[in-house]
Amino acid sequence: MNKQSDNLDDGDEDVVVIEQRDKRTYLYIGIAAVIGIAAGGLIGALLSGQSWQQSYQTLETRYHQLEQANQKTLVDSDQQTHVKIQQLSKEFDQKLAEQKNTYQQQLDVLNGKIDQLTQEKTALAKQLSNEQSKITQVNKVNNRLNHQADLQATMFERSRELFQKELKVKQSLESLEQERDTLQQKKKELKKECDLYLQGTSWDAHSDACDQQDAANERLGKVNQLIKVNQMDLKEIQALAKDLGIDE
Repeated sequence: MNKQSDNLDDGDEDVVVIEQRDKRTYLYIGIAAVIGIAAGGLIGALLSGQSWQQSYQTLETRYHQLEQANQKTLVDSDQQTHVKIQQLSKEFDQKLAEQKNTYQQQLDVLNGKIDQLTQEKTALAKQLSNEQSKITQVNKVNNRLNHQADLQATMFERSRELFQKELKVKQSLESLEQERDTLQQKKKELKKECDLYLQGTSWDAHSDACDQQDAANERLGKVNQLIKVNQMDLKEIQALAKDLGIDE
């Protein structure tokens, strides 16, 4: 834009200079014409016998008048040039101000877009941070749930084993208790029969009644011992189930 303005100023200066040269050319032509006329008059006066001093004074007066007119023309031309320069400078400043205003408006629009994009970027960064926090929290929850699931699976397996073992112990204990009751009843009968055999007061007593009594006592002792072992196992199973939180 500055280059265009400089070219415009140079063109205007050329126009002003040409105008000045044209005016000065006309002025010089006029002076030359007057001088020529005066010189012709002077020659004519000499030829006609008039006084050459009077003719010279007339010529000098006319010359000064033309010189004053020339100075006035030059002053007017300088004033016009100054006015033209001021006008061009004013137009240049006006165009420069308009261009600056246009650029400032465009800059304001760009700054507005930059501010908007900055705000959107900040909002997206905050949203991303929130999403990452949520993902982290979800991962923690998933890990905890997976751990709980593993524990529950382990507890379920151990519970199943405990229930199966408890069931077997209870069944074994029930069977042993039934056998104990049977042996205790049979023990009484065998003792009575053994006593009768030893006393020899009954022909119905068997000779092996005492041996059967001893075998029954021995078996009863083992059964009672197994019952105690099963009862201890059952208590341990129930205590373990209570610790695991799966007791009935």
